[in-house]
Amino acid sequence: MWLVLVCFIGLLFDRPMAEAATHASYHSPDVAALAQPRVTAGISAPPLSTVADTTEAPRPVVTRVRFEGGEAFPKATLEGRVRTTANRRFLGIPGFTWWVWLYELGDSGRLGDRVGQALKSSGEAPALLDETVLASDVERLEALFQQEGFREAAVEARVDTTDGGQKAELTFSIEPGPPTFFREIQYTGLEALSNSQRRRLLRASVIPAVQRPDTTLRFIADQRRYSEPLLLEERRRLLTFLRNEGYAAVTRDSIRAFVERAAPDSFDVNLRVQTGPRYRFGDVQVDVTGPEPRAETRTDTLALGEGSGRMIVRIEQDRRLRPSLIRRTLRFQPGEWYSQDDVLNTRRRLEATGVFGLTDISMGTPDSTDATLGQEAAERLPQQIRLRTQARHRIRLEMFALQRSGALGVLDNELGSGLGLSYNNLNLFGGGEAFQVGLSGSIAGDIQRQILTTSQLEASTSLQVPYLIEPFSGLDERLGLFDARTRLSFSFLTLRSPELRFAIRGRGSGQLRLEMQHTPAVTSLVDIPTVSFSNPDTLSGFQRDILDRLIGSEDDPVIADPVQRAQVLEDYTQPQFNNAFRYTLRAANVDPLRREQGFSYEGVFEVGSHVPYLLDRFVLSPDTLSGRLPIGTGDGLLYRPYIRLIGDARQYRPFGRNGVLAGRLFVGFAQPTGPSNVVPFDRRFYSGGASSVRGWRLRELGPGSVQSFAQGPSATGETNLFGGDIKLEGSLEVRRTVIRNFLAANWIVAGFVDAGNVWFGPSNPGFQTDAPDQATGKFRVDSFFREVAVGSGFGMRLSWEYLVARFDLGWRVIDPANPDGGIFPQDDRGALFADPAILHFGIGHTF
Repeated sequence: MWLVLVCFIGLLFDRPMAEAATHASYHSPDVAALAQPRVTAGISAPPLSTVADTTEAPRPVVTRVRFEGGEAFPKATLEGRVRTTANRRFLGIPGFTWWVWLYELGDSGRLGDRVGQALKSSGEAPALLDETVLASDVERLEALFQQEGFREAAVEARVDTTDGGQKAELTFSIEPGPPTFFREIQYTGLEALSNSQRRRLLRASVIPAVQRPDTTLRFIADQRRYSEPLLLEERRRLLTFLRNEGYAAVTRDSIRAFVERAAPDSFDVNLRVQTGPRYRFGDVQVDVTGPEPRAETRTDTLALGEGSGRMIVRIEQDRRLRPSLIRRTLRFQPGEWYSQDDVLNTRRRLEATGVFGLTDISMGTPDSTDATLGQEAAERLPQQIRLRTQARHRIRLEMFALQRSGALGVLDNELGSGLGLSYNNLNLFGGGEAFQVGLSGSIAGDIQRQILTTSQLEASTSLQVPYLIEPFSGLDERLGLFDARTRLSFSFLTLRSPELRFAIRGRGSGQLRLEMQHTPAVTSLVDIPTVSFSNPDTLSGFQRDILDRLIGSEDDPVIADPVQRAQVLEDYTQPQFNNAFRYTLRAANVDPLRREQGFSYEGVFEVGSHVPYLLDRFVLSPDTLSGRLPIGTGDGLLYRPYIRLIGDARQYRPFGRNGVLAGRLFVGFAQPTGPSNVVPFDRRFYSGGASSVRGWRLRELGPGSVQSFAQGPSATGETNLFGGDIKLEGSLEVRRTVIRNFLAANWIVAGFVDAGNVWFGPSNPGFQTDAPDQATGKFRVDSFFREVAVGSGFGMRLSWEYLVARFDLGWRVIDPANPDGGIFPQDDRGALFADPAILHFGIGHTF
């Protein structure tokens, strides 16, 4: 006779549906089973006394937890089900329980109460064996196997003691028994669904099918092991599907699962659903409360849905807010079929404006039916929205730290600090316009020389609106965007570096950006346009102290190639102008701070300086193409048209309990398209540094096998002034958390391997040489792989709640500027690691 199991999803699904009697036996130091002598690892445990003793025996410390017979699930899954665990071991070394030592030192009281409490909070109490917890662990493991289709599973816990009962090793012995499977899945109570709705419902089922029929609400499962959590997930999917199809009254209790044993190893499942009536959206009532008690109460009525409904907005204690902002964020209209997703998207867009501190959307009482819709007629469900606006004005004063390379790249590393003042208006004109203006100043110094080197002053302003402005507003509905906003920003910077005899009189930029979020993970950024100009200048002694050092004099040149000498002079001494159109497609589901699991992919297409090119060619000087705009004094503004492509892919995969494997691949290409054969210096690619190939200092690598700026290989160790038009880089990093919550931070060790370089592109003349075998820095398909640099090393990360500090130590493994050096280039005496290790410091993970 078939056995029928009736389950109310949400009640019985959360409990094991056991058919066989639970068999769980375990041994612990204070039960009779340990009264007999037991030999473990060559040590005999003495029997317990049979004389009654009112003194509680000390509990042993759990040193190891093992699982036998649980191959159906990963070890991490089994460990997550039990509460009895051993103390953590530093780097997995047996007996090296660093955190227990910290706890016991603090608990000893020798260091005082305050220090002792700090050590105890950073440490870990000894993992004492608890008989009650152990019994619960056995039950939880049995429940796991039974809920996942092993209906006859039995678990036994064995405790082996050593050191006279002071230590214990725990083994969970699991007998899973034969698995059971789904056979037939059937849905009843959904006859009101159309054929199209039925097909969509079946195709999205989380239970795999041999072959799904088009409209019949039943199918044969494809050898899927029986799983109660999977049925729970199917229930959640059904709830979401029905609520998005207008069935707003359906709840978890509306769905019941009848599970019937069809054979000794399989079950049939009948999901019975009570959908209730189908609804359409009704009128919208909005109540807004603000922070201005003297503001008058306003009430506005707006027509929605082509006159089929209305939105009534009542605003209290807020002078600025306009009802049009709320109407723009609505993702539904009265008369449309009710959809839970549309309600949630409306709430998300309201919160994304930054105007509201409280957002709540609820359903009202169903009202009239629109009889003009015939068979499509349904009761309307009014929507009630409660909002609370935030204070509009905010002034913020902050101090910050910074890290950067010096101007001209002469300084390997600068550290500094600054002070910033900003004003924010969260709702400037009443339509959700977020306005910001800020002023910041900073100073930086050379770490090695311990002197101040650079002072900088920057002013910026931006205006952001929570929608796409005209003429792009139609893209929101046409593309079905998840979210959208427009941002207009301007910035101006001036910098002075007496140490470098260099100054930037002014560097200004302006940008109009459309941010279009297609899904929670996929976003498009369109910059139309980005405009920038830079006006560098030199101070007294620049020629003598800087240029002669970097490129040499004409009598004693460091860079003998006249083309490259002229390029350096233009890059760092001539005013320049650039405009760009840039499209960025970004897909990411990773936490940008932790970077422990997920992915991040980004592609960028950029076209630059074509507006000044068209002006130069057809308006300002039609007969000549000078590459300059006759603006200002001197020779005018230099421009260099170009196109630029970037691909950046990153993956993060956890392993074990505390490990992360991270990988990155970067490809970049830039090509001049105008009269110049080089791209602007700030649009080129550079390699080497804390976020690149870490065996080299910042921008020290390349181009190709040309080290620094010298003609051919050299060992000067200076920065690559020229950059490159092509960049290839890849990195692999293993991170493992070794200490948790020590000094309020997680301590992470990392080992890494980086590889890559930059090269001149096909239009760049490269270094002109007489010798055919001398390096020119140009990319060649048949030989570029010989010029790929490899660096490796290890590091430490300190991860606080809102900050990750990074320290890396990198060595050169393969140096393209020293092709005869082999792996880990040697010096003249044959010593490995001839190049000193390079220490890098940074904020956040490398990638």
